[in-house]
Amino acid sequence: MTAGMSRPTVGAQASSRHDPGAGYIVGAGFRLHTDAVGSGAPILLIHGASSDKAVFRPTVIPALRGLGRLISYDRPGMGASDPAQADGRLGVQAAAAALVVEALASGPALIVAHSYGGAVALRLALDRPDLVNGLVLVAPVAYPWPGGVAWHNHVSAAPVVGAVFNRLVVPIVARSASEAGLAEAFAPQQIPPEYSRAIGVERAFQPKSLAANGRALTALKSEVSSQAPRYREIKHPVGLLAGDADAVVSTQIHTSRLDETLPLTRLDIVQDGGHLPHEIEPHRLVSLVEWAMSIAAPQVGLR
Repeated sequence: MTAGMSRPTVGAQASSRHDPGAGYIVGAGFRLHTDAVGSGAPILLIHGASSDKAVFRPTVIPALRGLGRLISYDRPGMGASDPAQADGRLGVQAAAAALVVEALASGPALIVAHSYGGAVALRLALDRPDLVNGLVLVAPVAYPWPGGVAWHNHVSAAPVVGAVFNRLVVPIVARSASEAGLAEAFAPQQIPPEYSRAIGVERAFQPKSLAANGRALTALKSEVSSQAPRYREIKHPVGLLAGDADAVVSTQIHTSRLDETLPLTRLDIVQDGGHLPHEIEPHRLVSLVEWAMSIAAPQVGLR
């Protein structure tokens, strides 16, 4: 634990039909909604943009449950977590992840992260390598890319106009927007039946979540530009999973370049896979997690 930081507190277990057994962690300016299942070596799950920890329920948690203690949390402002000041900064996002590891893990954790969560996981490994045993990154954002982000993220992030937009305009288009977003993420595959309901997609359209998501995405290009030159510092094993047909986050720009840059990687590209390759081929995620854990295990006693 960083010197001068008070120990995080774990709140009483919350009763929620969406998240049975969940609770809150409070500390370092955060109030984060968390969940943990299973036992054994800690595995921290970090979700991407426009979502919360429920995205891991349909496939990831069932697939990984036998491998360790699966810890998940809603990033600041998303799901049931409170927003954090300046939560668009990856350093702040990584600090939130570090708080969860310190509170719920028995030691360093393997980090499994998707999309925007991949940028957070990389920052966590850079800022707090003592809390990380290895990384498995799925379709991660890691480098600057041509262009920017969708216009509505800038509006949602705006202090005054954003509040009006998020409360009055977004609810009108939320259903069609969520369907279009999921279709793009799964393409060229189809959205599995009941997937939207299982992940509680409607929570991404809460005003606080829209604002937090907007701040995170509008800052992301600048943030990854700043941290990318440090990636060679990451000595942990890093598993990389991506789809060759990802139309959301370019596999060539991000995943392939990470594979070329990081010292210790294992790369798996899913043919005809989109932005959610772990939903289509979960056994390949399991294989990467097992690989990273096997490489990380001998290092645990050396920390």
